[in-house]
Amino acid sequence: MAEQNSFKKYILPLIILGVVLIAYFFGWNIGAYFNKDTTAYDLVELTTMINEQIDSGKENGTFYVKGVSEEEIININDYISSLNGVVDQYAIVEKPNGGMVVKFRYDISDNYYVYQKYINNTEIPADRENAIMLYTEVASILKTIILPGMSDYEKELAIHDYIVSNCRYGVIEEYKENAFSAYGALVQKQAVCNGYAEAMALLLNCVEIENKIITGWGNDVLHAWNLVCIDGDWYQVDATWDDPIPDKGMMVNHTYFNVTDNVMDNEHIWEEDKFNICDTDKYNYYKMNNRIGGYLEFQNTVRFEAARNLNGIVEMVVTDYSEELYNLDFIFEIPGIEYYQFGIEEYGDDHVITIYLNQKD
Repeated sequence: MAEQNSFKKYILPLIILGVVLIAYFFGWNIGAYFNKDTTAYDLVELTTMINEQIDSGKENGTFYVKGVSEEEIININDYISSLNGVVDQYAIVEKPNGGMVVKFRYDISDNYYVYQKYINNTEIPADRENAIMLYTEVASILKTIILPGMSDYEKELAIHDYIVSNCRYGVIEEYKENAFSAYGALVQKQAVCNGYAEAMALLLNCVEIENKIITGWGNDVLHAWNLVCIDGDWYQVDATWDDPIPDKGMMVNHTYFNVTDNVMDNEHIWEEDKFNICDTDKYNYYKMNNRIGGYLEFQNTVRFEAARNLNGIVEMVVTDYSEELYNLDFIFEIPGIEYYQFGIEEYGDDHVITIYLNQKD
């Protein structure tokens, strides 16, 4: 009995100490084996897990990180793509075994509470006044534009067209605080690209269409737009660039609605390896509406649309564009057309022509 007591008194503490020392030097790798959801070996893994925590409404998270620099931790919000929040604060707690233990605190956005209310009828905290107003607007919009029996393509188009026709691009002093948010785009009706992208993402989430916000550059300026998944295929959508400037009220362009990477490459830049490949045009707007063709089809389309609405918009992808062929003089032969504006843009290997009939700035 005395020998057993001696073992417990002297040997067992030594064993425990040894385990602690081993855990100190190697424990984070052991911990990684048992806690894979909180261990990241590169930036992609880390941001994926942070996005998941934010999307679930968590207010903080702690990770063991290897293969990620302190500079990347400092700029972590540059890599976060969650609609539902951002990293508010971070702290590097320890640096064991060549890695870092990092604690993050998240700022959960109004979008999270709106989505939870819309999908799960979860009450929005009383102190989130903007979230309450945003939810009221979202519910009203979707009740109006989403009809029974709509396909995902039709829902996406209705959401895109609502945002473009009801939001004005830009920042004004009165609304500048929310210009980068869905609240700005949907409640205040005034936003910049990130507000358009957030509004698209939030409304698409509420009708259960998978999507992502993508960030990069448009014409060498920082820019945000959307990736949308329809029937298992991904498409690029830029509602901001589909909103004419100067604003033309209810007129909506579809130049960047469900396009391929090849089309977006003309004027957009993004880190392509971080986002889904968009290489099909099955649900492209112009393909779905039979608006792709040559000069004769273009003339017929313009005449047909003018007969329907002399103050309307005509859009078409043309496959045989040249300045000589597309001089547009024929438009003045159409009864009722006094003037028009037009735009011509590269569209992958083709061109898209947009004509505003009898419209001035």
